[in-house]
Amino acid sequence: MGTTQNLFYSKMAQIIQDYCKEKGVECIISDENHDVNKQISTFENFISSGVTAIIAVVFDDKGIKDVVKKAVDNGIFVMTYDGYVEGAQGSLNLDNYKYGYQTGTMAAEWVNSHPELKNQEVIEAGIFDYPDIPLIIDRAKGIIDGLKQAPNVKVVAQQKAGVGDEGNVQAENFLAAHPNIQIICGINDTGVLGAYEVFTAAGHVGDNIGLFGADGDPKALELIAKGTIYRGTVMSGAYDALPRAVDVCIAASKGEEVEGHIIYDTTPITIENVQEFLNE
Repeated sequence: MGTTQNLFYSKMAQIIQDYCKEKGVECIISDENHDVNKQISTFENFISSGVTAIIAVVFDDKGIKDVVKKAVDNGIFVMTYDGYVEGAQGSLNLDNYKYGYQTGTMAAEWVNSHPELKNQEVIEAGIFDYPDIPLIIDRAKGIIDGLKQAPNVKVVAQQKAGVGDEGNVQAENFLAAHPNIQIICGINDTGVLGAYEVFTAAGHVGDNIGLFGADGDPKALELIAKGTIYRGTVMSGAYDALPRAVDVCIAASKGEEVEGHIIYDTTPITIENVQEFLNE
């Protein structure tokens, strides 16, 4: 896993563990905390212990290329998540640019649907990105391009805020440097939830403030449903696709021919449709 500090990855790990238990398959979860050296070490341990399949979150595709090849050469089926690595036989991915574009578009549509915001000369926005992971750079680009659908939105700040308390810290920095900031869009919900805490504590709330994230975090869904300043997220189809990914790994481990590459859909969620997702 990238890091189980991120609720999205934590839930992914739980889904995989539960499904493997249901299928009678042993499952080992390793938290690399976005450390490529630790991930390489984990691969080496898995290879030496004789596992038959590995699902790996990609945060440095070039860094793990050699150890992926070593795993494959040792007869292990390797599937990557959120990225592609040369030599891996499978992948579970979304279109990261589109994912970000959906977040930015939600924010732009929120502005355009409210005359007082649409007619405002300038609306300041901040971006939470995570440039440590190459594919997430595409997601951040998508957010910025989506925001362009509201011509009066101006991105005034962009900083890394994807795990832990980074969202809290960067939201405080954004408010200090740009006290009139009205929008924050993030590459996930984890960072934006931190911004929600900071904005509400500072009284920086109201009908003209909007926060938008991604991953469909349960807390984000709850805040959207309550009509707070947390106005949108994008539900990743990864959760629903994980059992299929495990099935592919099981089949490949048995020597069966498989189609290992899976692309899953993503769905924007606002107050208009959040009730459909609250109890999933």
